[in-house]
Amino acid sequence: MAMVKNRGNVPDTDDKAVFASVGNDQYTTALLGNFDPDTINYGPLVKERERGRVVGKTRTTIFGDLEVGDIETVYVERYNLTLRHRISRLVWKSLCFSKCKNMLDDHLDLYQCYTNLIRPHLSLAIETPKGVRNIERTPCMAKGITNHSWTWREFLMFKGGS
Repeated sequence: MAMVKNRGNVPDTDDKAVFASVGNDQYTTALLGNFDPDTINYGPLVKERERGRVVGKTRTTIFGDLEVGDIETVYVERYNLTLRHRISRLVWKSLCFSKCKNMLDDHLDLYQCYTNLIRPHLSLAIETPKGVRNIERTPCMAKGITNHSWTWREFLMFKGGS
């Protein structure tokens, strides 16, 4: 949560950060340790299972004015699936399973840079008139952080400053 706090916009009472989890009590503790409860909307979603199948979902609002129906974990679950498919270190019971936390962190940082600076996302493309190719954008282009999709060379040669 500290990393999320440092990398994101600082939430306030007018522009609250929204969090959803799977019901683990540690999320509440971590959120309270890093954010003011008046600046976040948070609610867990607990799945009820019978014989391995989901038969119901219980949603609860813990902080903020989050509508119970808005509590969903499908986006983060999809993102985790994408990570496991693209980063072999995250796959259990494989030869590539990562035992060294530093190497895993480095690999995840590299993947984050790739997906945010280099790889265009179809859902962020700007539609153009029929017959003209849509304008492809990366997440950083959509946020206004950069004005073009980076190349690997540009990324690897970048010298960041403070």
